[in-house]
Amino acid sequence: MKGVVFLGDRKLELREFPDPTPGPRDVILEIKASGMCGSDLHNYRAPANPGGAVAGGIKRQAGVIAGHEPCGVVAAVGVGVTEKEARVGQRVMDHHYDGLRHLQALPRGLDADVPRGHGGSTARAENGGHARYMKVPVSTLVPLPDALSFPTGAAISCGTGTAWGALRRVNLQGGETIAIFGQGRWVCRRPSSRWSWARASSPSTSRPSGASSPGSSAPTR
Repeated sequence: MKGVVFLGDRKLELREFPDPTPGPRDVILEIKASGMCGSDLHNYRAPANPGGAVAGGIKRQAGVIAGHEPCGVVAAVGVGVTEKEARVGQRVMDHHYDGLRHLQALPRGLDADVPRGHGGSTARAENGGHARYMKVPVSTLVPLPDALSFPTGAAISCGTGTAWGALRRVNLQGGETIAIFGQGRWVCRRPSSRWSWARASSPSTSRPSGASSPGSSAPTR
């Protein structure tokens, strides 16, 4: 199969890789959509390093396929994966943190808090989703409802899930107002029948295209 490798200095290569095979607790995804996160753009734009290791954003080992917002269909499962966990042909999203095997290291239940050497982001050393197939731990799968498209699932796998997780943790209720510091472009502005107001503030007058003005207010789900 072919996979995209970021080289730094705004360069990339399409390289040949062997098709992955699952370990006992792994599944192979046939990728239908693979999103581009801001962390990927940091990798793409970062200066190239001797040996090919990628810095900026998620630091990746040399020669690793990029992409940590994958969505697709289960193509194969390991011998230790039950049908309840995953089955061939199932539509799934994939969350790129693998910490569920080390629950003793997760007092708050957050996969991202796994210490070095005990799981963590699979995007650092494992081949990512910018390819036809991707091997992932079965514990990282999330079923994709038929009502959601594969591109939508890819977005949910990282960026949307990050915003939703934050909203759940602050227990935001309809009609409340929240303040967001370090606005960037991540202010949701689509009104719905149940929305709150977000007051965004940024220390910089320079902002990416699509971001609201510093100090602006916008309705958010």
